[in-house]
Amino acid sequence: MYGANEASSVCRKTGNFNLPLKRKRDKSFKIPSGQIVFTCFTSDFLLADADEWRPECWEMIKQRSDCWFYFFTKRIDRFMECIPDDWGDGYENVIVGCTIENQEMADYRLPIFLELPIKHKSIMVAPIIGPVDLSDYLNESIEEVAVSGESGVGVRPCNYDWVLKIREQCVEKDVAFRFHQTGAYFIKDGKMYRIHRRHQITQALKADIDYKIGEYFIPTDSPFFEKKLSDECNVEQLNLQNF
Repeated sequence: MYGANEASSVCRKTGNFNLPLKRKRDKSFKIPSGQIVFTCFTSDFLLADADEWRPECWEMIKQRSDCWFYFFTKRIDRFMECIPDDWGDGYENVIVGCTIENQEMADYRLPIFLELPIKHKSIMVAPIIGPVDLSDYLNESIEEVAVSGESGVGVRPCNYDWVLKIREQCVEKDVAFRFHQTGAYFIKDGKMYRIHRRHQITQALKADIDYKIGEYFIPTDSPFFEKKLSDECNVEQLNLQNF
């Protein structure tokens, strides 16, 4: 399941399924201690089709208690069906992100999410396709909120006003906030921009609206946030450089 791609409608084990346990020639782990293992980021860890393999995943997570394991899911209503018998109030090294895309899904998924026994919780508003009010769901159990636009061809636009409103809610509740990605179509000040995929993260970073990210337990230089990407953008193509 590690690395499986839901978009292709295929749920299968890949060659890297057991990557967290693979070792180098010197017997050290290929994934060193302290790293974050982004689990099924192009799929969903709670897919019913993967139920038969998930116990193996939990076993790897237990064996590699020296690493963080981070997964997002839009199937949070399946969570209690999918946890191991010894889960208790949660594994210390597991971060669970609940994905929502609009107010309807926020109002359905987040009340469930807040009641679940999980030690580290985050909310991913991705792809954001409309205004969302998270005020009723931001409490001390939520460690971060991240917002992303939608990538691809013919996708729905991300409106910067929606992003700023969620940031305002997070600041009011003192919850860490990250603007992760603009998406392919980005609306700011009533104008639509087409942003190339390789610039969507760097343009979000240029907005400089993240809040309390330095205090969040995931390091800001994590590969997930792709700061390795160049900050140089084709201004003529994007028609913007700094928000």
